[in-house]
Amino acid sequence: MRVIVTGGAGFIGSHLVSRLIRLGHEVLVIDNFSTGIRSSVLQQLDVLELDLSSPEFVNKLPKGDFDAICHLAAQSAGSVSADNPLYDLQANAMSTLLLSRWCIEKGISRFLYASSMVTYGNTDKSPVSEDQLCLPRSYYGVSKLTSEHYLRLGALEGLKPTSFRMFSVYGPGQDLENVRQGMVSIYLSYMLRGVEVPVTGSFERFRDFIYIDDVVDAWISALNLSSTPQLVYNIGSGSGTTVRELLMLLLQTLDLSSDYPICEMTGSDNDQFGLYADINNIRNDLDWVPNTDLSEGLRLMYEWAAKIL
Repeated sequence: MRVIVTGGAGFIGSHLVSRLIRLGHEVLVIDNFSTGIRSSVLQQLDVLELDLSSPEFVNKLPKGDFDAICHLAAQSAGSVSADNPLYDLQANAMSTLLLSRWCIEKGISRFLYASSMVTYGNTDKSPVSEDQLCLPRSYYGVSKLTSEHYLRLGALEGLKPTSFRMFSVYGPGQDLENVRQGMVSIYLSYMLRGVEVPVTGSFERFRDFIYIDDVVDAWISALNLSSTPQLVYNIGSGSGTTVRELLMLLLQTLDLSSDYPICEMTGSDNDQFGLYADINNIRNDLDWVPNTDLSEGLRLMYEWAAKIL
């Protein structure tokens, strides 16, 4: 299978690219390398350096035949989207619209999209299922939900999209230097440096943490199908973990004292308080279940981080 992966130099994208290569697929990576890393794997592949926030990118897309596209390129931090909502719209929603139109014109029907749990906004209901009313609280969430709707319309013209509302993905390869995105990687980074951990928001907030290998398993399962029964699926563990519980698990993983300095700070109004995924649909339709519990995933991530720092 010939597959285009946008955002293939990023955290999730690079893991997906590596798995596709191991499975024998031919991969073209598209990335602007604003946050992605030019890994040793990418150096062996065809890589097209493009900025998908610029509408002219469609004129530079490849001419060959492809079987599918996995669209992960995005501005993916909620706090950054508040700083520059226009760029967020261009990098996320506009790029998805133009890329989906290009696929329809070229006859590339299979389109997998990296959406997010932030589309739901705050809800009193957990686990949250895909039919829950979406009221995002950030520009980032709006751009992701808008992209889903563009793909829904594309499906009326022959596109076969699957959007994944990914919950809090973590694991080896996350950017430990980026303290604006990724709760696990942020807290781990501070602890590895031996400095106080600033927590923006209540310790009682909760998230659904899902290990990177499990996420890639779901993408591969969908890619192996010509289409999926539903257009949108949650990818999560199916359970919630409070910030307090996560911090304690990290301290145990790093063998740090329970009185390690942690400071609770005022959070953002745009932040979700908490939700976790209902994964019944993806379990039934894709025969997918997560295999890595949080304790094991944190151990694997710490072992990786300790080697690179």
